[in-house]
Amino acid sequence: MSADPGHDAVGVAASVLCVRHIGKRYPGVVAVDDISLDFKAGEIHALAGENGAGKSTLIKILGGIVKPDMGTMLLAGQAYAPASPQAAIQAGVRVVHQEFNLLPYLSVAENVLFERLPRRLGIFVDRSRLLSHTRELLALVGLQDVDPTLPVERLGVAQQQLVEIARALSDKARVLVLDEPTATLTPRESGRLFEIVHRLRADGVSIVFISHHLEEIFEHCDTVSVLRNGRFVATQKTSEVTPGGLVKQMVGREVVQKQGMGAGRRDVPPALKVADFQSQANRKRPALNFEVYPGEIVGVAGLVGSGRSEILRAMFGADKPDRGTIMRDGKAVRIGSPRQAIANGIALVTENRKEEGLVLPMSIQVNTTLASVFDSAKAGFLQHGKERAAAQAMMRSLDTRMASLDQPVRSLSGGNQQKVVLGKWLLKEPRVLLLDEPTRGIDIGAKAEIYGLLRGLAAQGVAILVVSSDVPELLGLADRILVMSRGALAGELNAEEMNEEAVLQMAYSEYLKEQVSRVQ
Repeated sequence: MSADPGHDAVGVAASVLCVRHIGKRYPGVVAVDDISLDFKAGEIHALAGENGAGKSTLIKILGGIVKPDMGTMLLAGQAYAPASPQAAIQAGVRVVHQEFNLLPYLSVAENVLFERLPRRLGIFVDRSRLLSHTRELLALVGLQDVDPTLPVERLGVAQQQLVEIARALSDKARVLVLDEPTATLTPRESGRLFEIVHRLRADGVSIVFISHHLEEIFEHCDTVSVLRNGRFVATQKTSEVTPGGLVKQMVGREVVQKQGMGAGRRDVPPALKVADFQSQANRKRPALNFEVYPGEIVGVAGLVGSGRSEILRAMFGADKPDRGTIMRDGKAVRIGSPRQAIANGIALVTENRKEEGLVLPMSIQVNTTLASVFDSAKAGFLQHGKERAAAQAMMRSLDTRMASLDQPVRSLSGGNQQKVVLGKWLLKEPRVLLLDEPTRGIDIGAKAEIYGLLRGLAAQGVAILVVSSDVPELLGLADRILVMSRGALAGELNAEEMNEEAVLQMAYSEYLKEQVSRVQ
């Protein structure tokens, strides 16, 4: 291993893309700190690290989305500093992001060949060539039965992911960056993707691969580089490191211990209990059994695709569960829709606040009272004064930074938008609060305020279940942590057992079991 890969035996000459001392800072955060890496032609190079390790920022720099504050890059020996994603694509660097970059109202064909639409006479789009070329690319990713004239919004999530990959194959990229490409894919679709990846490697393309699934790294990648807290840790051949050793590099030797907190009331029935429960998405996995007591904050950890969000949505009735029973305060309840969940005192703060939690063009007042609007009505007529007073009191209690209740909620910062989402549910006075990534995309100060709010709610007896990809966040917030691995409950950690290494080892447990069984 080399602390500076630019000076090892590989050297610049063997590398198609060289990154030297790249750094990027945001207010209060060092996202990437003096990173140097080499990506070689004909190699699948994995980037490993926990959430927040700097992987996403680094690939945004490679793809021309973010401009670094320091450092240089070389592409095929020439200076490389893309001013935009289009400039990166023209130079031969293509990034397939975890969050789709598709235009929903355009056709599949128009999305696949958006940057290079075939023309007649240099002006008119050649529809015949557009459709025929798109069909060829769709066949490569296993979507030969998809009509290329369909609007892309009519495809499922997994199909949209494969369209993104087909789009990346539309040009001769020197470097292809894949960020969690299998998160939404079935095993069969993933297998097809890796066939493509290996074929591209054989053609000399440099593949940069990001995945939380260790089995994908060890089965398909030649080299793995580890980032931690925005800094470079190590680069090694995957054949020279074990899964356990890689986990230790990702976490580091320092262990963050959980500080003692209240553990909720155990002299009463659980506020929420699920028995033999499973979501549709994880129907083939073992059923889940757990409970959350009044006044308790329970964290849910796991990797991308481990089934955490699906469980919360099924418990809330947003998605139909595959099986199981939900109990509230010791009594079985039927929850077939969000309306029934709300009637039983359950609220869900979804992962994507902009698409599922807020109506962005509407005012703060309207968004705050969306879930409780009938509480401000009399004889079927909305009492605007009562509605405004309720919204004003809630926003004041949450210390929301705003100019007026009448301003569009989209004009607020991410942290203040999240407060509006929380306020919307708190007006319903829930006894069980489900939260999916409640602090994603908000600044440190707003995070601290939300942590304080959740602790205050727990002190009032609210049962709280929090899904988060930020393990230190869960360690500092939760009384205990449930860890999911591949749709199953891998285990539970109490206050004395909770630390980063224990969480990550448990999150990878299903894969590690498979590795042991293969050896045996």
